[in-house]
Amino acid sequence: MRRVLFRLFIGSGFPRGLLRACAICSLLMVPGCATSKVEPVDLQPEDVCARCKMAISEKQYAAELIDVEGQAFKFDDISCMADFIKSKRVSSVSAYFVMDFDARQWIKGEDAFFMRSTELKTPMNGGIIAFKDQERAEAASTTYHGTQLRFKEIVNP
Repeated sequence: MRRVLFRLFIGSGFPRGLLRACAICSLLMVPGCATSKVEPVDLQPEDVCARCKMAISEKQYAAELIDVEGQAFKFDDISCMADFIKSKRVSSVSAYFVMDFDARQWIKGEDAFFMRSTELKTPMNGGIIAFKDQERAEAASTTYHGTQLRFKEIVNP
């Protein structure tokens, strides 16, 4: 294989400097092709909901999306984020995050297990909470007489 490559590039009069330059450029371009991991943005006391403009005061109901430009849109209620997505106010989204109701930690929206109930009093009365574990969502569904959902069911019009 080395002999074939040697004959192809070096033996055929292919300039060695050009070959080196191509190799260096391709190595420099590889890191630029790597996708960076999008992380959730911490909530701050002054944060307000991107949809309803209310203060985000109850962390366990919060949600956020990060657009392709890195701008974070924060929401006080998962239903606010769902309505914001359905209104197509952001064209390209890099990541969706929701707050785990029990642990109060960010989890990816697509990985979360949701529960909707009219017995829950969330900031905008969406009645939706999220969990990292399906078992916790099932338990909440029993406690609050709710319905279990996945992310696509919440955000699709």
